[in-house]
Amino acid sequence: MSNRRGRTSRQADIAREAGVSQSTVSMVLRGAGDVSRISPDTQRRVLGIARRLGYQTTNGSQARAGLERRTVAPYLMGVHTFEPIFPTSAGDYYFEFLQGIEEQAGVEGCNLVLFTAARDENGVRRIYRDGVNALGQAAGSVLLGHHANRDDLLRLAQDGHPYVYIGRREMAGVDICYIGGDYRSATGRIVDDLVALGHRGFAYLGEATRHEPQVDRWDGFAAALDRFGLPVPAPAFTHPDQLTAQWLDTAITGGATAVLVESVSLLRVLAAMASLRGLDIPADLSVVLLVDDPGGEFGPSRWASLNIPRNAMGRRAVRMLAALLNDPTGEHERQVLLPCAHTLAPTVAAPRHGVKRS
Repeated sequence: MSNRRGRTSRQADIAREAGVSQSTVSMVLRGAGDVSRISPDTQRRVLGIARRLGYQTTNGSQARAGLERRTVAPYLMGVHTFEPIFPTSAGDYYFEFLQGIEEQAGVEGCNLVLFTAARDENGVRRIYRDGVNALGQAAGSVLLGHHANRDDLLRLAQDGHPYVYIGRREMAGVDICYIGGDYRSATGRIVDDLVALGHRGFAYLGEATRHEPQVDRWDGFAAALDRFGLPVPAPAFTHPDQLTAQWLDTAITGGATAVLVESVSLLRVLAAMASLRGLDIPADLSVVLLVDDPGGEFGPSRWASLNIPRNAMGRRAVRMLAALLNDPTGEHERQVLLPCAHTLAPTVAAPRHGVKRS
């Protein structure tokens, strides 16, 4: 939208129509709304008005040149998922990531296309098939998924295809652009709060496959216990179907009053075992999930959990990719970790003596 002099829309125009400050508009458009504690409704209102007014971000002269080009042909951004993750409901884990990607693409004036592929023998959707880059039609791509194929990531970088990964990924000799969560710091703060409540014995359930996000969680946990001079337990890095009740018995007998769990699938098994043992959560055992709470899927109606800024990560990934496309040699942030919040209600309580043991 332009005024009568042909002026393109500004953040002040969006702020005036949305009834918020210009700084609020700036934070939302930069993908920092969640971090700045701006309500989801306000963020959606700002983004909707920005789309309607035709607002597009700029990053200096190179960006302005790119903006002029996109007046004729908007950038086509690819979205590639390494696993079947397309959401079937708003409650799905990946829904907020994809919603953030779509919202920010509208702000940046870009078109989106979803790339999928048949899974290989390891269940991963590969980008390269018979030497051909399936993302080649896109100017750049946002990639996400739990189990990325690292050969594909390396080859994309070598081929010069711009991409941003949602989730921290590190590879020798390649600076991968990524937007991740600061899981190390977040897990450390969870331990701080548990210790403040009086917990001194801990157990840790981790996923068998260790990528950077899982490693960051464990490192934050172990480093926090080291700070307090508390013993660091041997972690159980395992598949859910390999977790045994004996592990829980050993942890309780060893004095654990709090368990940190990396995945919903592991939590599901732990909750069933605790119920069979007659353990009350949180009276007998405090439990914290180190991903977002699935929302009453099983056990207690809610779980203490680490809260991942998924919508903000999706938006920030698109904003980073747009900057790379507009000005490939510019001084942009290329590896960003966003802060995570957490909640300890309702499955955490102060430890008590006399925990039941069977």
